[in-house]
Amino acid sequence: MHHAFTAHALLRQLPVRIESAVAYGDRLLVGTATGALLVYQAAEAARGQLPAVTLVETKRAFARRAVEQLGVIKEAGVLVCLADGLVTLFDLHTLSNATPLNNTRGAHVLALHTGVEHIDGIPTLSSKLAVYAKRKVVVLEWRDSEFYKSFEYPAADRIVAMHFAAPGLLVLATAREFLTLQLPRGQWDELFPADAASLRTVAGGLVPSSAAAPGAQPPQPPSTITAASSSYGGGMWGSWTLGLAGAAAEVKTTIAPMPGERLLLCHVDIGVMVNSAGKLCRKDYTEPMSFSRAPTGITYTSSYVVAISRGADATTQSPRLAEGGAGARQRHNVEIRNIGTQALVQTLLLSEEEPVYVFNGAGGKQVWAIGQHTVWRLMPAPIQQQVEEVLDAEQYDEAISLVAQSDNILEAEKDELTAKIRWLRARWLFREEARYEEALAEFSELGATPTEAISLCPERIAGELAQDLSEAEDEPGESDAAASNPLVAAATQPDDRAATAAAVGEGPDPSKGRARTKKDQIAWKEALYALMRYLTEQRRWLQQALRGEKRDLEYVVRVLGDDADSSSGGSAGSGSGSDDALPASSGSGARRVRPRRNDGNSLPHVRLRRLAFVLERVDVPVVAMARVVDTTLLRVYLECSPGLLGPLLRVKNHCDVEQSETLLLAHRRYVELVDLYHGKELYRNALQLLQARGTSAEAGPLCGTYATVRYLVRLPADQFELVLEYVRWPLESGLSRQQARPARSSSNTSTASSADEDDWPAPETIVSMVFADDRPAAEEFPRSRVATFLRQHSPRLVVQYLEYVFDAWHDEAAGLHDDMVAAYLDLVGAADAKAAVGLRQKLRRFLKSSRFYSPEKSLARLPDGALFEERALVLSRLGRHEHALLLLVFSVASIPLAEQYCIENVAQCPGVFVLLLKILVARPPAEIADNEAADIRAGRLGPLGESAGPPDTPAAVEAIRTALHWQCVGQLLPTHHQSIPMAEALPLLPPDLPFSRDMFVYLRSQLCALDQGMHSSTLVRNLGVAEDLQARRHLARLQSSRIVVSETRTCPQCLKRIGSGTAFAVIPKDGRRGSGPAVVHYSCWQRSKAATAPAPAPKDSEREGGEDSTTSTPSDRLADALAPGVSGVVIKWA
Repeated sequence: MHHAFTAHALLRQLPVRIESAVAYGDRLLVGTATGALLVYQAAEAARGQLPAVTLVETKRAFARRAVEQLGVIKEAGVLVCLADGLVTLFDLHTLSNATPLNNTRGAHVLALHTGVEHIDGIPTLSSKLAVYAKRKVVVLEWRDSEFYKSFEYPAADRIVAMHFAAPGLLVLATAREFLTLQLPRGQWDELFPADAASLRTVAGGLVPSSAAAPGAQPPQPPSTITAASSSYGGGMWGSWTLGLAGAAAEVKTTIAPMPGERLLLCHVDIGVMVNSAGKLCRKDYTEPMSFSRAPTGITYTSSYVVAISRGADATTQSPRLAEGGAGARQRHNVEIRNIGTQALVQTLLLSEEEPVYVFNGAGGKQVWAIGQHTVWRLMPAPIQQQVEEVLDAEQYDEAISLVAQSDNILEAEKDELTAKIRWLRARWLFREEARYEEALAEFSELGATPTEAISLCPERIAGELAQDLSEAEDEPGESDAAASNPLVAAATQPDDRAATAAAVGEGPDPSKGRARTKKDQIAWKEALYALMRYLTEQRRWLQQALRGEKRDLEYVVRVLGDDADSSSGGSAGSGSGSDDALPASSGSGARRVRPRRNDGNSLPHVRLRRLAFVLERVDVPVVAMARVVDTTLLRVYLECSPGLLGPLLRVKNHCDVEQSETLLLAHRRYVELVDLYHGKELYRNALQLLQARGTSAEAGPLCGTYATVRYLVRLPADQFELVLEYVRWPLESGLSRQQARPARSSSNTSTASSADEDDWPAPETIVSMVFADDRPAAEEFPRSRVATFLRQHSPRLVVQYLEYVFDAWHDEAAGLHDDMVAAYLDLVGAADAKAAVGLRQKLRRFLKSSRFYSPEKSLARLPDGALFEERALVLSRLGRHEHALLLLVFSVASIPLAEQYCIENVAQCPGVFVLLLKILVARPPAEIADNEAADIRAGRLGPLGESAGPPDTPAAVEAIRTALHWQCVGQLLPTHHQSIPMAEALPLLPPDLPFSRDMFVYLRSQLCALDQGMHSSTLVRNLGVAEDLQARRHLARLQSSRIVVSETRTCPQCLKRIGSGTAFAVIPKDGRRGSGPAVVHYSCWQRSKAATAPAPAPKDSEREGGEDSTTSTPSDRLADALAPGVSGVVIKWA
């Protein structure tokens, strides 16, 4: 509760008993039990002083009996008086000219309303007076200050209270239920029963037991509170009407108007709100309004409901509180509640005498309480003081409601004050109430920088932004509240909490300590998860801004004023924003000062120190804010969800490198640290960490070289130098492990070796992952440098890499192909005889397939006296086929290889078989290694069909060689006769060569080929002569044809004459008897030709034929050739 009103008795111990009163303008009209009317002038005084009430006039014979109720219709200039069961109308200005309403005899309840109605589309000022008398409701209406008409509506039950909800709706109450009467149709509708249980049910449920507790936190106020009222007694058009006598004084059912065209329907101590349509306001009020005692009178101001009641021992005591014993006997007779939150604000005790009724004036800005001989004025405390007191009690919902409903604050200042209070409320919810989700949602709605919420967390989360929660403020208990904060307690190390307990002399309580620790840990996790969701949402917005290329985002920041002694809630201390890249978060605010409460009725003075700050909208760099959010999110993940570190760091992030590095190293999160380095393009740092952890004896996910190799794969192409630098140690480690690995045969050893290779991959695996891979970066690496680098470790790796380069990327660089030849040669030279066979096959296959290596360089690399087949392949690239054949025949000693060589090279060198024939019939040169002779001597080579032993003399060797060669010549000539011309072969054959059947076959084939060539030439010549003769005859026949065109000759198609200057065409005879050549106009012939032309042939036929499907005949071509020679004549034959 806080101090909202102070009661002042302006009129005391009047000699007459007061029965009714009404206030309008600066006038206070008091009706007495003797029928007199007292007119007072209530002049408003300066702030801090009491208003002066002066008796202006006394109307002694105003009524014959007690004045029960008074009402004012200011627009019509009418004073309504209910006395002796009759309503009388008086002139408001002269208080004379009484007009009794005879149809209202027996009246005891009346209601007034003034407002604007749209009648036939025209805004009209309408005033209505409703009177209940003798089972009927009489309604009188004034329009634009002129009396219009009266209506009467029968009532089934006795009405005990009524009031206008709208110009066309009257809400009434009987002893059993609430009703509505629609005007002017007179339709009655039931609302709900008039009992406490029904009101609780229709309002949404039972009232919580703590609803009326003075220290309870009020519920959340509605988002919008309407501060205007057009009902009677609100606004500038009317005022309340009250009666202090008669049967209505004992009625426990009350209908009171509220701001925003609402009515409070109250029975005993429970009240519900209805709107101008008579519907329950369930959206804004989820629970009924519960009074501590049954009110006998209710009125309102812009923010409060003011209710008066009898003493605790009176018959109007609330049955619910009567059961509470001593708690129900608290001494007060004025109860003040917030309209929006329905929370109890203040209770007052009017000690002079017991008030009977309460009403307001001046549009709800004045509150009057009436006793039998006393008149009180309830003076509101300044709104600044009320807001400060509520904030001091940490009732932020109440403060927001006060600011929203107050009519003493400019609308422009309400938003600012509300934002400040919500700001403080969010901090309070987070720090002291552990309502983290609600607090962070409040910050988001306010548009606060994420640093404001982050700064509320302990240092292990907020880092440099953390505020010192242990600093005690001036208000007692502030340090205790901070120390008892579950977030602080859970974030404190156990040793720190034990030291704190020992310092204050607390004894150990293990069970209590365990329970508190568990509770604190739960609260700590809840705070972390709430902060995690909040930061994730903020990060999403920041990422969206970055994708939109926004440099700045607008945030609300809190700036402390220069002077904390501000005395106005709407004004904050002056301050300026920071010029830094990221505005720093301030503390919770200036120090709080408790108001000095004085005895008596003096108003306490409070300085608004809690709101001495400014909320400014500033543009914050997106990158700077993203850095803070991402770094804090990383801290949160380390505390509650380490599994989310990878997804955060593997994508583009703005984490601070130094802070994040320190945190990850402290938590031994090396894999995530590598991801952080990679995202920040600190590749060398990542590789250094991987190498350090890979060579460490400590087991872990980064042990071995596999993690380094896998990271090298992720590097872009521009980091090639770094790749070469750090791929060296995995390669060297793999090669050394291969050399040191002994032969393993057992299955267990093989399994262990396989498991070990997962962390220490083989060099071949490393090359295939880093260099021989289909990713774009590997394709962009300088391939020659890669080959040179790999040759430093093993030529086998060069071969593996270059094979992938040629097969996948089809590289045609001569240098790489030369490197391939060199690598194969190195492997062959270092391999044993068994392994060399397979390597030589691969080398020969490469020498045959590749067309891009340099034969000169390859020939120079070949060793002397070895690799003759490979040398022959290189010589073939140089065009030195004779030398290559010499090597194959004599050095390799394989005539079939030589024959195969000729078959493969005959297309490039047609005389290659002649060269082989020449070599076979000649002796080997001295510079050629004669391995053939060695094979003959060893008996490994000899003519087919001969079983003689190995020769023992050079002459015998030569004889066997000659026989072998002649045998091969005999097989070679008939097999490849088409590639061995007879003119070149016969001179090479020795005279003593036996004439065998193979020679006969060869010669026959050659002669047949010559005869076939001569016959083909003769046939072609004769065909040419025949075609020439046919063309000459055709030309002569065409030249002998003539057409005579006379002046009378007409065109058979258009039937017009063919003139001498007209182009014409001649159509030959069609073969029918009596028909001759026809002469037509050239244009007619073209039209007829286009009309009779066949459809175009399909495209397939065009592709097959290579030209149009309608081909011209020889006659057509000849006619086209002759046409230019005949002036004006075109001849066309079918």
